[in-house]
This record gives sequence, C-alpha cells and structure tokens, in this order.
Amino acid sequence: MLNIIRCIPAAFSMYSRIPMPGFEPKEDDMKRCIMFLPLPGIVIGIVMFCMIRVLGYLPAPVSVRAMILATVPLIVTGGFHIDGFMDTVDARSSLKTREEKLSILADPHVGAFAVTRFAILGIFAVSALTVIINMDGTAQRPVFVIACGVFVISRSLAALTSIYMKRAKNDGMLANETEDAGACAITILMIELIVPAAFMAYLNPVHTLASVLAFIIFTLYYMHMTKKEFGGVTGDTAGYYVTVGEVFALTVIAATTFLPIG
Repeated sequence: MLNIIRCIPAAFSMYSRIPMPGFEPKEDDMKRCIMFLPLPGIVIGIVMFCMIRVLGYLPAPVSVRAMILATVPLIVTGGFHIDGFMDTVDARSSLKTREEKLSILADPHVGAFAVTRFAILGIFAVSALTVIINMDGTAQRPVFVIACGVFVISRSLAALTSIYMKRAKNDGMLANETEDAGACAITILMIELIVPAAFMAYLNPVHTLASVLAFIIFTLYYMHMTKKEFGGVTGDTAGYYVTVGEVFALTVIAATTFLPIG
C-alpha cells in the first residue's frame, strides 16, 4: 500500500509542474505512476472551475476568459503532453517510413507542421470554451463541470490505451511506465475513469454522452493511426491522445449546447 501511495506524488512530479516538496521519487515509483496519470487532470478541472467563477466577476469578454482558461492545462502540466502532440504531428507529416517516423519522435526539434497544427488546435479549444462558458441560466455550471471532467477522462484513457495497446518500441519512457502495470494499476485507472464519468452523467447525461462518444470515436481512430503509422504506441503518441482527445471532446460538448435539450 505504501508503494502505491508513493506513486501519487511521483505522478505529479512526472506529469505536471506541481511541486512535491521533500519527495524524492525512486525508480519503482516512476515505473508505476502511470496509474495516477488522471490526477493532474483533476487539478486542471478544479483550477478551471475556480477560475471561471473568479473571471465571472471581471469585466472581461467571454473570448478572453476562454483564452485564459485554455492556458490552464499548459501551466499545470508545463506542456508535457503538448510536446508529444507536436512530435507526433511532425512524424506523421513527414510521410516517411515507420522507422524514420519513430526517429522523428525522438528528435527534440519542432517543425512547421507541429506549430501550425498546435495553433489550429488552440483555436478549436478557445472556440469550444467560449461557447461553453457563454451559456446562461442553470445550464452553465453543469456543462462547465462536464467540460472540466474531460481532462480526467482523457488521461485515464491515454493510460489504459498505453497499457493495453502494443508498444512501438521496447524501450523509452512509456515502456518503463507500463512494464509493471498489472491488475492493480488497471483497476485504479478504471475507477478514475468511471467515477468522473458517472458524476458528469448525473449533472447532464446528454453532454456527458456526447463527450463519451467523442472519446470512443477518437480512441478508435487513435488505435488505427498508431498501429498503421508507428506500429504501436509511444510516450509521444500518448501525449497526442491527451491533447487532441480533450479538445475534440470539448468541441463536441460545445456543439451539443446548440441542441434544444438539457
């Protein structure tokens, strides 16, 4: 039990920029900390919810509030997942062989394709958040909480796909993190997936269903894409999953706000 508890601060040290004073992670802690990958997502959701309440008292346009909120995941994680997204985009855009694409994933340089796609992704994120926080009446709070829950679900699914899917490489950070992931890690991740999803469904089943369907569609696409282009998943593709998956889910939630329901 103590070893599992040590994985919690290890996960924050690995997947976020939240300081863990006095904690020195051991190698075993880092190997199993993927089971708590969703925890930084909880922090992101809480920070965003608190910020939207504070920003509501300021005379700032909705679009400005959305841009500020869109930076929260970047600040909390230090761009950890964005790095994987940009590396994956560069590799896919190269149109080279699978082996060459895997080499590009390991290249620290950023290409023009990655910068362009990141800008497009940012536009979608800000647009979706603008629609969501622009809602009035009693619908605003439940839908925004559901939007915050997306950051937990995306990380839960990224961890589960990293464990269950074939790895493109037998070495690297992802291989190290998932090597000892057994039944305990999977059980914890399933709890971290089901509990927030159930709470979201309680608040608004329609928007929750929309976000769940979005993740199902994107997961199927991700499985096909990684197998075809890389021969499996890597740490970078996991970052791609988190980044694109949550923006896609937010966009779908925003689209459902226009439906005459809820």
